[in-house]
Order: sequence, then structure tokens, then C-alpha cells
Amino acid sequence: MKAKQYVLTFPVSEPGTFLSTRGTGAHKRSELEAVFRSASPAPVLEIDFTGTEAMTHSFVDEFLGKFYVSLAAGDVQAVGVRLVGLNEETRESVAVCLERRKQFAVQGEDHTLLGDTNVMADTYAQARKLGAFRAQELADALGISVTNANNRLKRLVQAGALSRGRAPGPERGGKEFMYTLP
Repeated sequence: MKAKQYVLTFPVSEPGTFLSTRGTGAHKRSELEAVFRSASPAPVLEIDFTGTEAMTHSFVDEFLGKFYVSLAAGDVQAVGVRLVGLNEETRESVAVCLERRKQFAVQGEDHTLLGDTNVMADTYAQARKLGAFRAQELADALGISVTNANNRLKRLVQAGALSRGRAPGPERGGKEFMYTLP
């Protein structure tokens, strides 16, 4: 039985808000990181854009782009991260920012990937089908090498799209991991 995970929701703005400038993005990112640091244990983070009408690319890059850099570097630890409440305009701003940075994120409502998703969309879709799996199982399902699967899984974990934990008793020795959806 899977334990229920703690979800921390961070509302980005008030309804009807237009977010612009790098300074505003840096301030919002600082707020997010402070709230996140005070949460214990490490939660699934839900960044809620509900009510945000539009955002400039400079705001999104400073707020979300740099947050995902911290996440990938391990400076911020999360079980998972998902973006919710995006409208058509804000979704496009997020996608452009993430594509430029070669990053991607999970849109929470429909579990799609936004940003630089070239081969990652198929990998994430297969991971969702499998639910809980090892790299070898994903490689078999996609018809790719285990090395390639591990590289893709690393990126999905860094983006907060998947969680990784030690697998019980590896058959061949060494470390083996189980991957799950947060």
C-alpha cells in the first residue's frame, strides 16, 4: 500500500494578475523557496497559476526557469513538482521558457509535459502506464537500451515528474532503483 504524500500548493498570484519583470520573478521564486524550505517532510509541490491572466517571458524565466535549475541541481528537494491552473496564454509562456532552457515540467491537470519534451513525452507516458517500475522494464517497454532509459529517467526525476527509491534486493548486485509517479 502506497503512503499518502504531502502536497504543498503554492499560489503564484491573485486572480486577474499580469506578472512581469525579472525582479518580480525573483521575488516570487524567493517566496516559493522559503515556503518550500519550511515544509517537512519534502512534499509534492503544486505551483498554482490559477487566476494569473498572463506572464512575460522574463518573469517566467526568473521564477520558474531558475527554480527548475535549482531542482535539477539538487538545491531544492521535492518528491514531485506539477504546474496547475495554467490557461492557454500562461501555458505558452511556460513552454517557451522551458524549451529555451532545455527543461520540462509536468502540467498537473492532464499530466502532460511542457517545454523541451522531444523524446521525453513518450517516456513519461510509458512511465505513467507502468506506474512503479525499474529502468529495465521501461527500456523493454520502449525498445531502447537500459542506459538510454536511465538517462531519460534521470531527467524525469530532476524535473520532479517521477520519484526514485531503492529497489529491494537487486538480483545482479549493485544499486537498483524503483521509479514511481509522485
